[in-house]
Amino acid sequence: MHNDPRVQIRPARESDAASGCDAVNAVAAEKWYLATVDGFSLEQTRTFLRRVIDGSLPQVLAVVGDEVVGFCDILPNPVKGFTHVGRLGMGVRLEWRRQGIGRRMLEACLSLARSAAIEKVELEVFSDNVGAIWLYESVGFGPEGLKVRGRKLENRYQDVKLMALWL
Repeated sequence: MHNDPRVQIRPARESDAASGCDAVNAVAAEKWYLATVDGFSLEQTRTFLRRVIDGSLPQVLAVVGDEVVGFCDILPNPVKGFTHVGRLGMGVRLEWRRQGIGRRMLEACLSLARSAAIEKVELEVFSDNVGAIWLYESVGFGPEGLKVRGRKLENRYQDVKLMALWL
């Protein structure tokens, strides 16, 4: 069911903090997709959203009614000499995956990144997350490196694939 009309892709609002926090924490709790397995507190989420909104940073949410079902941001590196590079972070709640939501968010967020004068978008993805890698490659991301056994969680190693897209 691609392009479900109930799913709205839009910039975050401060009122999305609680539901956005729940969405990030739900994906984090799966353990194998995000760098964090513990997620974030509501206050951390509020602080993050304020920074994104106040800075007009590239970020979108996938929302059904009042529920955040996905998130995508490209945060510019604030360090002098690196400000042309943004770092991608995204996730979709388990029950909403494989419906084109990730692609819709990614395309919208890349458009915002272009408008924000970000020249290069970098990401790290676990090499066993084949669905995400396929999505990134399909919009033009290419390989930049591999951190072999870059993460060890519950006695399981995961390689970390480095990918980038020049805008």
